[in-house]
Amino acid sequence: MIRFFAGHPTAANLLMALFMIVGLASLPHLRRETMPDFAPREIEVRIPYPGAAAEEVEEAVGRRVEDALDDVSHVDEIRCDSREGLSITVVEMAEEGDFQTFFNDVERGIDAIDDFPEGVEDPVIEELGRTDLVLGVLVSGPLSVPDLKACSEDLKERMREAGLALIDIEGFSDRQLRVALSEPALRRTGLTVPMVAEAIAAQSRDMPLGTIETREMDILLRLDEHRRTPRELETLVVWAGPEGAEVRLAEIATVEDTFETEEEKITMDGRRCALLKVSKTSTEDTIRVARRAKAFLEAERRRQPQLNLTITQDQSLILVDRLGMLISNGMQGLVLVFLVMWVFFHIRVSFWVAMGLPVSFLGAFLVAPRIGLSVNMFTMVGLLLALGLLMDDAIVIAENVAAHRQRGKGPLPATVDGTREVTAGVFSSFITTACVLGPLAFVGGQIGRVLRVVPMILLLVLAVSLIEAFVILPAHLNHAMQHLDPRRANPVRRRFDACIEWLRQNLAGKLVGILIRRRYLVFSTVLALFILSIGMLASGRIRVQGFPELEGDVVLARLLLPQGTPLARTEQTVEHILSALQRTNAVFAPDQPGGRALVANVYAQFNHNTEAFENGPHVATITVDLLSAEERSGTIDAYLAEWRRQIGDLPDVVSLTLGEPGFGPGGRPIEVRLRGRDLDRLKAASEDLRAWFGRFRGVINLADDLRPGKPEVRLRLRPEAHGVGITALDVARQL
Repeated sequence: MIRFFAGHPTAANLLMALFMIVGLASLPHLRRETMPDFAPREIEVRIPYPGAAAEEVEEAVGRRVEDALDDVSHVDEIRCDSREGLSITVVEMAEEGDFQTFFNDVERGIDAIDDFPEGVEDPVIEELGRTDLVLGVLVSGPLSVPDLKACSEDLKERMREAGLALIDIEGFSDRQLRVALSEPALRRTGLTVPMVAEAIAAQSRDMPLGTIETREMDILLRLDEHRRTPRELETLVVWAGPEGAEVRLAEIATVEDTFETEEEKITMDGRRCALLKVSKTSTEDTIRVARRAKAFLEAERRRQPQLNLTITQDQSLILVDRLGMLISNGMQGLVLVFLVMWVFFHIRVSFWVAMGLPVSFLGAFLVAPRIGLSVNMFTMVGLLLALGLLMDDAIVIAENVAAHRQRGKGPLPATVDGTREVTAGVFSSFITTACVLGPLAFVGGQIGRVLRVVPMILLLVLAVSLIEAFVILPAHLNHAMQHLDPRRANPVRRRFDACIEWLRQNLAGKLVGILIRRRYLVFSTVLALFILSIGMLASGRIRVQGFPELEGDVVLARLLLPQGTPLARTEQTVEHILSALQRTNAVFAPDQPGGRALVANVYAQFNHNTEAFENGPHVATITVDLLSAEERSGTIDAYLAEWRRQIGDLPDVVSLTLGEPGFGPGGRPIEVRLRGRDLDRLKAASEDLRAWFGRFRGVINLADDLRPGKPEVRLRLRPEAHGVGITALDVARQL
């Protein structure tokens, strides 16, 4: 084969053109994303139980769900989180299962539960990890809160029309018409709270009534009495007498258009904001989605200049930075290889050796989408490794062919003999790389799903480079050797070669001779260094991490106060943390390029804390956008340490964690699960464990998720209440 392609340059050129043209055509289909798909196949079952305490939710909902899932096959783990008014069950599938069958089995098991208590709402079953965040958009302006919500909904619909399908709005709870009854008016009219509630439920209705069938057409009937505005609801008749007397809702109550919970809000610089989260599916390209969103926002700023549209949590920036680094390193490597080869060989040889890099990469990009690979933070690690490895084969072949040519052989025999002579060595080098990195492709779990893409893309590029080295390169070397006549070397080249030969004989050769004569000393020294390196690992002087730390551009402060804390107290604590952030920014701003501020954007989201596993006015999350990693100076650890120092000790704070949102499947550095039926003993054990961990230097962000809930008042009817006709249901409805 080597002889055939070396003597037929047309075939080699056609193959090279095929790799490059089809590889370039495949680039638009190569998906770019921050991380490879590593999320475990999980299903979440959310079942609301409004008004119920966490203990009641666990008994009435959580245990029934767990019992219903006992018969589902391929269940790896079931995690049930019982909160006030909500049960969240996460079911993780084992790796050998089929997800569609697994999802259907879980759905069938939940639907079979028919003994939920009254008041439990319908379950919501969905797959987790289907989408990835691309960026967020903070929307603010001179608008009231209801108008801001309406404006956000309008933006969401028009962004969907622009091709951005996955958009969620955060910062608002459910909108509602709140009816505040007047107690004197109720006494005057003799009405009760249940009577008013039943009247509203009975009269504010929108329902189909059937069909009238005529000879000409069918006519649908529909009752449209649904009251959608405060004015419409105020005109509703609550009570009517036989003589025509009426009591309308406006006479006994005030109606307010508001939101369900006050704490569900986002603020930035003291202004109320809406957050539009733009996400993508696993088949979409992060950079393309981000560009589409930014183009829409740019047009929207011109269309509505009174709105402030601020981009936050832009996940595409770090991907663009890493891609730019990869391209820059590739170009630098290409130029350096060409220049170094030019020093030792003819310019034609140098050019064709350097061409192996783009040909190998484009050939790999042709195959990568077909086997499910994308360009992400980890495949780029594999590509960076390939930059250094794939050029070695071409250099070894070119150097050996040139050596055969300098012995006086003709161009074609020198090419064929020189290539064949190093074939075994080149293939053994590839096999060695495959043996070292190949096992990473078989690591299990979430980390395995991330790490396997590194050897896959690396070995793919190296496999294409072997084809290029043994099929395409010999034809080009044959042509280049026709212009390389060792008898016609210019004087500069002869002196340079003589200098290299002198270094080889007098420097490298003598050093190798000394090492061979003292081989036992060399062997013992190498062995001692090997033992020393193992000792460095065993002693902990060289850290061992299951997942590398990748600095992003976003940090979070997650705040948790005791349950029952009013929103005003949470807002005061958030203001203190934001003031500490401003002082931290002042410390690091002088060190940034051009004296720019380290903090680009910051906003606070109340009723949101993913680390707390609960909601309410006592939790909040502060999101900080920093200068990009390529621009800023300093490390995130240093920023967080200074921010933590500026915050100081806060009273009545259950937990305050400062850190990054998290990249990849690494998770928390240490997570301990305690199991037991006695909650008091579990709480005491968790407190002891926290105190024990806290004694170690460097341990931060300690927290546990077993916390006391809100205070609860339990009522019981007096025995004499039954004698006057009062039932427990009457009292419950009135309350």
